[in-house]
Parts: sequence; C-alpha cells; structure tokens
Amino acid sequence: MRALMNLAVEPALRLFEVSALVVIDPSRQAVQRVLKVMADTPMGAIHIVRERYPRSKAHQILSCRALDFASLA
Repeated sequence: MRALMNLAVEPALRLFEVSALVVIDPSRQAVQRVLKVMADTPMGAIHIVRERYPRSKAHQILSCRALDFASLA
C-alpha cells in the first residue's frame, strides 16, 4: 500500500493505519479501504482519509491505529 501524505493539512510526523467503509456508487454499495496515512494526530489521519474520497456519499471510520516505522521494514 502507498502512504498518503497531505502536507497542506498538517506535517507528517507519525504513521497511522486507518480502516474506513466508503460508499462510492449511487447503489449505496460500500467498500472497505485500509490506508496507511502519514499525519501528526489520529484525527488528522482520519481527516486525510475522508479527503481521499471526496466523491463518496458517506464515510465510516472502522479503526485508526498508530504504526511505528520499524514494523514496516
């Protein structure tokens, strides 16, 4: 997975894994997305994930947990 980073929102100091349920099409079918996001706070990571899917009709955050960079190597 790619790490998402939006420096306009906040500086990327930590890595979070955010699981979200996203409603994309008009038939109201939802898909679950798990994204690795670089942000400063958990709320900032959630904000970046919501901005990632601007055409979505609804977002539901299932989980948000901090990751350490050592676990990625």
